[in-house]
Amino acid sequence: ALSKPLDEAFSLWKQLLEKPGIPSVRCPEQTVTSLHLLASLYRLQAQPIQALESFLLLQSLCRRLRDHLGRANALGQVTGILLQLECPSQAQV
Repeated sequence: ALSKPLDEAFSLWKQLLEKPGIPSVRCPEQTVTSLHLLASLYRLQAQPIQALESFLLLQSLCRRLRDHLGRANALGQVTGILLQLECPSQAQV
């Protein structure tokens, strides 16, 4: 029940980001921050799969925005989650 608002937010971000190119948002930097917060909240709730998916969305957005530091941070988080899930071969890729 606690993750329902997070799930709804994730669904909306996913719909927005499935289109190619930079999304039409008021402030792309704030969108990056919002996605990072969403992924972190999933992680705090011990929902690693949802956190992983959220960090992958964040990574995709950062790639489009050419935010190399944000993308590296998101990929580092993805790697950490994959290692936590005992998927070292996937983390290595």
